This record gives sequence, C-alpha cells and structure tokens, in this order.
Amino acid sequence: MKYLVRQNKYLLPAFLLVFLLAPISTLHAETLKEAIAKVLDDHDRILAAKADLSASKTRMDETFANSWAPTLTTTTHYGHERRMSKASAANTDMESRELDFSITQRVWDWGQAFADVEVTRYQKMQMEETLDLTRQALVLDAISSYYNLDRTQKMVSFASKSADNIKRQGEVEDIRVSLGKGYSADVLQVKTQLAGAEARLVQAKGALLLAENHIKSVFLRSAEEIAKLEVTDPDYTKLPDTVEEVVQRAIESNPQVRQLGYMADMMGSTKKSLLKSTFFPTLNAVAEHKFKDKVSGVDEFEDETLVKFEITFPLNLGLSGLDTIRAAGKDTEAAKRRYGDMLLMIEEQARSAWSNLHTARANAALLNSQADLAEKFLELAREERKLDKRTLLDVLNGETALINARSDAASAEADVKIAFYTLMQTMGALNLNILE
Repeated sequence: MKYLVRQNKYLLPAFLLVFLLAPISTLHAETLKEAIAKVLDDHDRILAAKADLSASKTRMDETFANSWAPTLTTTTHYGHERRMSKASAANTDMESRELDFSITQRVWDWGQAFADVEVTRYQKMQMEETLDLTRQALVLDAISSYYNLDRTQKMVSFASKSADNIKRQGEVEDIRVSLGKGYSADVLQVKTQLAGAEARLVQAKGALLLAENHIKSVFLRSAEEIAKLEVTDPDYTKLPDTVEEVVQRAIESNPQVRQLGYMADMMGSTKKSLLKSTFFPTLNAVAEHKFKDKVSGVDEFEDETLVKFEITFPLNLGLSGLDTIRAAGKDTEAAKRRYGDMLLMIEEQARSAWSNLHTARANAALLNSQADLAEKFLELAREERKLDKRTLLDVLNGETALINARSDAASAEADVKIAFYTLMQTMGALNLNILE
C-alpha cells in the first residue's frame, strides 16, 4: 500500500506536466495560407458563387427531366350536364363526373431537347468559371490587403520615428540657444520640419485605418490578428520565362476567357433549340385512361383507354419564328465578338502584369539602394553637425529624405509582391498552393 502511495506521489505530477505541455508542442503560428483558406470557406462572395453553381446544376437536371421524362396529367370534373337532342334520342339531364389520366412521352423533336439540355450545361460551366474567378479574385484581394496593411504599418512606424528624432533635435537646439551657442532660426527650422513630419504621420495613420477596414471586410477578422500571420516570400521561380508564355497561359487558363467561350457556345445552342422548336414538329407517345360517369348523355359508368402517337407542329402565321431565329443569330454573333474582345483584353492584361512586375522589382531595388544611401548620409551629417561642419538644415533634410526613402522602399516591396500575385491571377493560376 505504501508502495502505491509513493508511486502515485510521482505519477500525478508527471501526468499533469504531460497534460500541460502537450498542447504547447502542437501549437504553431497561423500562416497567411491558412487564414485565406478560412476566408474561402466562409466569405459571402464564395458562398454566393457556390449557390449560383448549385442552382445551375439544378436547372440542368430540371431541363433534362422536362425534356425526356414522361409527363403525367390528371384532369377531373364534377358538374351538371344537360343535353338537348334534335334527333330521335331523348334529352338528358344528369350529374356528370369524370377522372382522366394521361401520360405523354416525347419520342423525337429533331434535337430540340438535346439543345435545351446543352444550353443549361453551358450555363453550369459558366457558373463553374465564375466560382473559380471569384475564388482567385478573393485570394488576390486577401493577399493585397495583407501587404497593404504591412506597408502602411511600416509607413506609420517610419513616420513616427522621424517625428520623434526631429523632436529630440529640437530639444537639443533649444538647449544650444539657452547656452548661447545656437540660433533661434534653427529652432524655427526644426519646428517647420516637425510640422511636416507630423503631417506625414497623420497621413500614414489615415492610410493604416483604411487598410485595417479593408482587412476586416476580406478576412472577417481584426487587423491585429492578420498582422501576426506567418508569410513566406513569393516563389518567383513559378513565373514563365517570357511574356509570350504568360500570354499563352492566360488565354488558355484565365476563367474570364473560358466563361465567355461557354457563353458563345450557349448562344449557339439556344439558336439551335429555337430553330428546331419553330420549324420542326414534335412526336409524342400518349397513353390515356378515363373514368366517366354520366358523361356525354350516357347514363352509365364508362372505362376508356387510348394509346396513340401524336405530332404537334405549332406555327405562327405571322412568321414570328423567323424573327426569333434572326435575333438568336445576332445574339450568337455578339457573344463571339465579346469573346474575341476578351482575348485581346486578356493579352493586354497579361503583358501589362508582366511589365508591372518587372518595373516594380527594378523600382524596389533602386529605392532600397536609395534608402541605404540616405541612411549613410544622415549618419555622416549628424557627426559633421556635432563638429559644426553641417548646418541643422542639412540634418533635417537628411532626416526627411531617409523617412521618405524607407517608406518608398517598403511600399515598393509590397508592390512587387502584389504584382507577382496579380500576374498569377491573370494566368488563372492563383490558388492556395502558390502561398506554400
């Protein structure tokens, strides 16, 4: 018994230690990819696009059923029937009842039903591309909003440091003036620069608020949470080697191109359906069964069955069908023209996205170099100021140049990353895997 007590004495703390430390080992920082995955599951833009796709699938099933499934029609009546006969038969005056069942099965319609189903199939395919387009647009929006948040946070930080440095410089100048070693004009110059720095800080904070507001609308979470996400740098090796490859991939894979292509195909199928329904008859098989009591002057119960084939050919004598066909032809032509225009637009977007990325990368490299040079200049200017080899204005100008250079460099880095993901979206290749 004493042995068990001693064992429990050591086992209980051990179990508690394992229980407390186990969750820690499984914790990891949330990544941008994981956060965007949650957005794609919950955001109303995606849910709306999924609902549209589901509705299009249901309409496709509905059209197929209406075209090929048999139709059961039930008709009944109860009323008073009076027949006045001019022949030798006697007049009748009876309570009439009848119950009819009719099953109609389409046998052949010269391809109209196939065309109708094809129309809904193309509509479903359009909704699939719409969902893909919405998903990629939301991914790009989420990525861009994250980098804009990061950009504006850095701008606020730089502007705040600049204002603090200028304030400290102003305090030094005040002391110099009180000791008779400084100039009042220098103090005024510091105050002027400080006002400009504080104005830049206000502008940066305003931009940060806008970025935070957009973060909430995209991620449905606070900006503080999103700012803590782990982010990997873009994998630029996934880019094609030439702009021509970018254009080719965009034409082949961009959802907008495929969507308008399906639209043109759908209009062609719509024209085919209208042509068949306007100028060709429909052959149906019909089976009818009737239960009649005191109907048509017959004072008894009747049971009647009829099986037949019937041909239906409605024709408007004003030949409105010709106008319908002409209108459908123009709709088809318009859809094809829009498809051709979309190809030109996608090619332009692909070339522009390629150019924007390369311009942004070159600009970022130059601005980073400028920031490095500005920082070195400011260090030297401050040292030389202590030796009275530089004026206060030189130091303040260096301070302003440094903060502007750092802000511009941070903004340019964000532009490079956004340009990369924009190019991937133009090629129809922007998905969560690109964030790995």
